[in-house]
Amino acid sequence: MTSDEFPKTWRGRVVEAAKLIGALSIICGFFGGAWSITYGPLRDFLDQWAAMQINIAQLQDDMAAVQGEDRVIRETPGMTYVAEPVYQGENIRFNFVAERTRLGEPCILIQSQSIFTDAYNVPTPGSARLAARQVDDRPTPLQPTFTPPPNLRPGRVTVYLILTYQCDGKTVFDRTSTAAFELLEGPRPKGE
Repeated sequence: MTSDEFPKTWRGRVVEAAKLIGALSIICGFFGGAWSITYGPLRDFLDQWAAMQINIAQLQDDMAAVQGEDRVIRETPGMTYVAEPVYQGENIRFNFVAERTRLGEPCILIQSQSIFTDAYNVPTPGSARLAARQVDDRPTPLQPTFTPPPNLRPGRVTVYLILTYQCDGKTVFDRTSTAAFELLEGPRPKGE
């Protein structure tokens, strides 16, 4: 109202009533909105929206893990094996095919450490090896050789590699798939 007295004309009364209704609607809208965010259905919707965002982020992380994008390298399944036969006292040739992921683009392979497990199921480190070449962003076949620890028992043996990378000034570790092979009693018979 612009003056202290209420308008006497019909048109003036409609204008003043519209101002009053507009002010009341703003006040009711504010309190209604505040109620819906704190106690009402909008709060439930916002809670569900936040939960959906968390679920989507978790799903993206799970998909990255399944596709190998959360690692420095991604191996081609079924291409990791040890060339056989292997006799005690001989080096092994660990064959695998790997490619660099987007996460691993800035990383440089420093060394690989072989870890062997025999029938006693005790992980035992074999030889370590400095990187001779880097893994490319397309499938790259690699065949590093490693010296098994002398205390490995003949029989079924598994081996995997722990890979050490330098990524943007930080040391990052990754590992290969495990390969199984038969370790035969050595030394190798003459003629083989």
